Amino acid sequence: MTSACPNEPTGTGTPDREGTDPDVTVWDVDLTQAIDHRATCRDLLSDDEIARASRFVRDVDRWQFEASHAALRLVLGERLGSDPRGLVFGAAPSGKPHLAGEQAGSCRFSLSHSGSRALIGLSSSAEIGVDVEEIRPMPDLLRIARAHFARREIAALETLPPRDLIAAFFACWTRKEAVAKATGQGLSLPLDSFAVSVTPDRAELLTMPVGTNAWSLHALSTAPGHAAAIAVMAADVGCIRRTLAPDWAARPAAISQQGP
Repeated sequence: MTSACPNEPTGTGTPDREGTDPDVTVWDVDLTQAIDHRATCRDLLSDDEIARASRFVRDVDRWQFEASHAALRLVLGERLGSDPRGLVFGAAPSGKPHLAGEQAGSCRFSLSHSGSRALIGLSSSAEIGVDVEEIRPMPDLLRIARAHFARREIAALETLPPRDLIAAFFACWTRKEAVAKATGQGLSLPLDSFAVSVTPDRAELLTMPVGTNAWSLHALSTAPGHAAAIAVMAADVGCIRRTLAPDWAARPAAISQQGP
């Protein structure tokens, strides 16, 4: 499936759900203002999450981890009608996180953050993966692609003029990351074992060892200067895109008022 997810405006309102699955939602989160509300974000986190954040060397990495995981707790709490602070997480042997405790199995989720942006994908039943990347100049894009991508993807990238290469590379990379996360294998799944489209505005899973029929892959619109994608392990599934208000970290309780 290749259509993009429709947008739901910040605040209340009814989004266009035609051709989508209301059980699959992607939250687009601006992390910019969270730096001014670190104590509020930390107050939502578990001791384990705070300890994990402290291991980052750079302060910017610490606060982006804190903010993105605080946002994850808020949107999961809103989805499940639960206190975000009380949510318990576990991890599969592969490392993929999941809900544990009383909410175990109630919602699948995937979190990604890069630069000032985070994406959170939620699904009631199907496995899901999201990825967002800040687009930045990389002089060795083709070398990276030749080392890690499938032959079909490399060939498509090699035909592009330099002005189109960066956007196509990050479109391809985010789609591959999203698929790998949905499988639960992450980067332990060889990236050359499957192929996706590289055209920025058209996301398609082209090949997969077990076939592509049981998958949905979408390009996601997000902040300028970023590329994003969502993969769902179910056929013909769309999604709803929701956006947290820019000042969400200053008033986390207000999330319950955003959208139906």
